[in-house]
Amino acid sequence: MTTRLHLTTLAAVFALFTPATSILHAQVHRATDRMDVPDGTRKCIFPQERAPRPTDLLLVPLACLEPVVNVSATTGNQAESFVNVNPTNPNNLVATSNTNSNSIFRAYSTDAGATWTRGTIATNVACCDGQAAWDSFGNLFLVYINASVNQINVILSTDGGATFGAPVTAGTGSVDQPSIAVGNGSVWVDWNSSGSMVARGAPVTGLGAWGPFNAQQTIPSASGSFGGIAVGPGPNGGKVIVTYQSPTGGQGPATIYANVDADGLGAGGFGSRITVSSTNVGGFDFIPAQNGRSIDAEAGLVWDATGGPFNNRIYLVYTDETVNENNDTDIEMRTSTDDGATWTAPVRVNDDATTNSQFLPYVALDPTTGTVAVGFHDCRNDNGVPGPGGTNTIPNDDAEYYGTFSTDGGATWAPNRRLSGGFSNAADAANGIDFGDYVGLSAFAGKLYAMWADNANCDGTNPNGTLHQFDLYANPLILTGGTPSPTPTASTTPTATATATATATATPTATVTATATATPTATPTPTATATATPTATPTATATPRPTPTPRPHTTPRPRPTPPPRP
Repeated sequence: MTTRLHLTTLAAVFALFTPATSILHAQVHRATDRMDVPDGTRKCIFPQERAPRPTDLLLVPLACLEPVVNVSATTGNQAESFVNVNPTNPNNLVATSNTNSNSIFRAYSTDAGATWTRGTIATNVACCDGQAAWDSFGNLFLVYINASVNQINVILSTDGGATFGAPVTAGTGSVDQPSIAVGNGSVWVDWNSSGSMVARGAPVTGLGAWGPFNAQQTIPSASGSFGGIAVGPGPNGGKVIVTYQSPTGGQGPATIYANVDADGLGAGGFGSRITVSSTNVGGFDFIPAQNGRSIDAEAGLVWDATGGPFNNRIYLVYTDETVNENNDTDIEMRTSTDDGATWTAPVRVNDDATTNSQFLPYVALDPTTGTVAVGFHDCRNDNGVPGPGGTNTIPNDDAEYYGTFSTDGGATWAPNRRLSGGFSNAADAANGIDFGDYVGLSAFAGKLYAMWADNANCDGTNPNGTLHQFDLYANPLILTGGTPSPTPTASTTPTATATATATATATPTATVTATATATPTATPTPTATATATPTATPTATATPRPTPTPRPHTTPRPRPTPPPRP
């Protein structure tokens, strides 16, 4: 109540300042400011950072609405983040992100996120796009694009993220958006190579004992990008699935596809392309909250290998738009229980009753419980009332961060919970990539470890001040309690049959070691890899939504392709 009164009082003051600055806001984000880029490239393109502009709020921190922790507390922008929890020691967390230099920002904690040691890795040799995965041996693998934007590199930490070894190059050439996943004895990376998806895996036999990578696998009919990879149960390090969307340009519609390698590190390759879903979100879909960078559908997935009741279930999350170009984007989930051959109808994950935007979803699976969780940016509370309803008089351009979870295999979802402490505005960050293109999360032992780019500065710890550059903020979501709320959306279910094919290219070797430092240890939690077929997902009762009225949309003029960040 005190916080709301504080914000309401401030709103009256802010109203005196908004008319002139809101006009400037519109000028900064006019359609001609958008960039025109070729298909197949997005993640490695870094437009120049925009000049800071006057903001619509007084530059003072507001009271935090949730108990957040500033992870980065560093000048400049930190965005496109990942947070990972060590399965051999849940008190050990590592956060990584893009930053303002040719390096990957890295912070690690040994006290469950209460305090953080900050610095950079791949210092002066990385462009961007760091994504990480931690296996049951305690290996923390991180993939990134090098500073010259022509290599996909992997580095390894065996000491809880304090240090990393020398890079191993997994791919070269025209590369974009790598992702990484681990299985029971394997690590896999995928990326876009000259417009199509490729992947390769490596065996892992212990702490610091991994490699070499197998031959690079061409994925059949996998023209597309902006997706992810997951490893499931099975021999040879586990079955592997890659997802992506195509086409990769424009504002939609587009289609989300998947390919499966049924024998993992075995001799077989990825099967034929499977259609998972259509979406109205294209590769460069502009919404008010990402009106400089745009969003894609950002399909991502996890594969349950816990041995529990939903063992072998694949969860795929993505962004859709109720009507093309109406900016009412939603987070949707589809699941498969037959190795990706068929998929359920979509279930809407966000539970708001607004026509505002939700975007940049990420799905994480708790290997100790089988609970699946999703986090995403959310504009549901931005109604254009400065203070309690946004940072300015423009609705739907300010985002908070939300999370939710499912305990019944993705059929129903717990009431969404706000995790961030206040509104953030991407334009105010003057960041060339706005909030970024993805937000990586982890789940373990009943917690979703969530972290996101945030410039609300509700706690006053951002060295750049309120509504300036992004810091990384965290607030875990407890994955218990609450009554699930079903919100399925009726849809036809595509079917397809996978056929294994593969082509090989040269294979670099990979043996990596890291300088060890002390990290608290704990007894690892065993993860079963049984492959029992689960029972069918219960059908939930649909919750009707009002039909939104499409909002007008301006067609952007083409702009020259910006050069990659140096």
